[in-house]
Amino acid sequence: MHLRPLPEEHRETYREFLNYAFRPENGPDWSNERLPDPENHRPRGFYDAPPDAAVEDLDAADLRTVCAFYDFTARVRGEWHPLPGISAVASPPEARRQGHVAAMLDGLLAEFRDTGRYLSALWPFEYAFYRRFGWATANNYAKTTVPPDELGAVAAGPAGEFVRLDADDWERVKDVYAAAATEDLAVDRSEGWIRHRLFRGWEDDPFVYGWERDGDLRGYVVYDVTGDWESRTLSVGELVAVDAEARAQLFRFLRDHDSQVDEVVLSSERESTRLIDDLTDPRAATVELKPGPMVRIVDVPAALEAVTFPVDAACDLFLAVEDGRCDWNNGPFSLVVTDGEASVESVGRDADPDATVEIGALSQLLVGARAVEALARTDRLSVADAEAADALASVFTERDRYLREGF
Repeated sequence: MHLRPLPEEHRETYREFLNYAFRPENGPDWSNERLPDPENHRPRGFYDAPPDAAVEDLDAADLRTVCAFYDFTARVRGEWHPLPGISAVASPPEARRQGHVAAMLDGLLAEFRDTGRYLSALWPFEYAFYRRFGWATANNYAKTTVPPDELGAVAAGPAGEFVRLDADDWERVKDVYAAAATEDLAVDRSEGWIRHRLFRGWEDDPFVYGWERDGDLRGYVVYDVTGDWESRTLSVGELVAVDAEARAQLFRFLRDHDSQVDEVVLSSERESTRLIDDLTDPRAATVELKPGPMVRIVDVPAALEAVTFPVDAACDLFLAVEDGRCDWNNGPFSLVVTDGEASVESVGRDADPDATVEIGALSQLLVGARAVEALARTDRLSVADAEAADALASVFTERDRYLREGF
């Protein structure tokens, strides 16, 4: 068995695997035109073939499972880092429960490590499944459902102009997103990603409207409308604004659909947005808190040494890392942090660790998703004493983070 880049001639089999995995109601032979893939899309196939088999000798019949990743660059602790987003993990029914997905993910992590991709992310079909492989939740998000007229409490008075946007406006949209998405785990969006993932939909393309002031685009909203005359829902896929004024204008735009829809659903708001706090009648809205994507450190020394930590962090201790899939991550390691930079070296197995951490918990600490104090109350992080806990807490501070991409 071996993981290989997927040849173009095997794409049809790849699509069949995905179709049946994610739309089983349509059967294994169902086909439909797929969305174009952005330029950073990297499909992979796990073959029942020797590792040294030439590409031309690979047979689609030897495919056991498939996956892909998007070669994202994302902000981690204020700076840009590679963050491949794993997607399209699928296998046909006859190849399931034989360890193929586990072996494929192991191969993919090895590829990431060999190519300098020391972090990774994914959206799980099941959180418990991917926790077994070392991924852990990076952030939560909020789904808010509210009658459109209730948005009057957060809507601005008429000003500026609403304009319809299309894929050729991608640069303007990117500028708004870059100005607004300053939190950690925000992705540096490419032209292809914006064109093919923001302006395209799996069934129907969404509507995209922007709000301008004096010709300057200040925010945009991506949405669709479903239902019939009896009941309609306006579902917002993304609402991005550079400031409070632009956000209030976009809420005015949504509010003004009150004669057409019964409810507005903000499907992926940041957990900290708290729209409900500003409504005249908070009880009119329903807020569901949902777990978001997961992250995983691929290469512990490379990741810790690449990321910038607080300049006042002080740490010099032995950190034992437990990783059941990547043996190169199993510690202990010497972790020294001074002036915001980490130095990590493997030390002897007989070293007495100051802290022991599971790889998923360390991944959360690295991106600022959990506090040392909170994780120390679980079985995923154990700390020898208060001094070691304080040292780790000075390094792994919590961060404002939100990975909003769907992939």
